[in-house]
Amino acid sequence: MTWNIMGEEFIPMKLGVLTQPPALTLVYRNNNGKERQRTMPIRFLNKFGSVNTVVTELKKRHNKHLEKVSEIKVEKMLRILQEVQKGQTIDEAVAVVTKEYDVDPDEDLNKVSEEELAKKKKIMENSFEKNQVKPGDPDYEYDKQIDFASDNKAEAGWDSPGGSQEDDFWS
Repeated sequence: MTWNIMGEEFIPMKLGVLTQPPALTLVYRNNNGKERQRTMPIRFLNKFGSVNTVVTELKKRHNKHLEKVSEIKVEKMLRILQEVQKGQTIDEAVAVVTKEYDVDPDEDLNKVSEEELAKKKKIMENSFEKNQVKPGDPDYEYDKQIDFASDNKAEAGWDSPGGSQEDDFWS
């Protein structure tokens, strides 16, 4: 992923946090191949509140540098800072946030709150975009076909040759 600021092209490499004073750090490479670092102070981060307003404010204030960085990455970094503000070590905070931003395939998303569902959808969309193979990518193959042959074919009952139509209806 690259972006262009005032004629220069930037390739983001790493996004991290500084705990004292709270700040985001973006490491990127410019078109000269030189690695640069941008530190963005975090203001008004409440250790018990939502980070969404802080993410919006950060992306607006540092639009040139955070434009192509995914919102979910910024949100995760701010959540780590929140956990550190609550008194946890950085390793404990990373473990908590990693668990929070993990999508469990067995989790019933019909039973979560609207806010939690929106977060899970953003995480899944981010994962999809990261793994998506597009035209021009080295692994891209047009009209890829895979045969999923299986020896264990299950009978559905409704389409089995021995069943009658009368079995399908109640009287």
